[in-house]
Amino acid sequence: PGDLIPEDHWTWVDSTYPTEEWCAVPFKKPKGGWLSCDQNLYNKYLSKVRVWVEHAFAALKGRFQSLRELRLKIQNERDVKVAVYWVMCCIILHNMVIRFEEEM
Repeated sequence: PGDLIPEDHWTWVDSTYPTEEWCAVPFKKPKGGWLSCDQNLYNKYLSKVRVWVEHAFAALKGRFQSLRELRLKIQNERDVKVAVYWVMCCIILHNMVIRFEEEM
């Protein structure tokens, strides 16, 4: 992923990922220690964002079955672009449907 994510970009991930330049992970409580108030606050906001994202994914996957299992092997930059364009098209169509439903 570090080679495929553009420079100066990153993604939020869960605690199973290692801390890398391309990902922002929640703070883990050290053995026998505690997290600071700032670290707990960061984890709280990160958790909220992740819930919003999961709800958005669920809405898109409910409307576009192709997103349930995007059968693309990501091996290079072109594969990433195809996957991104596929998801972007679904998001655009999703927003169009919402607008059409509001107008009716």
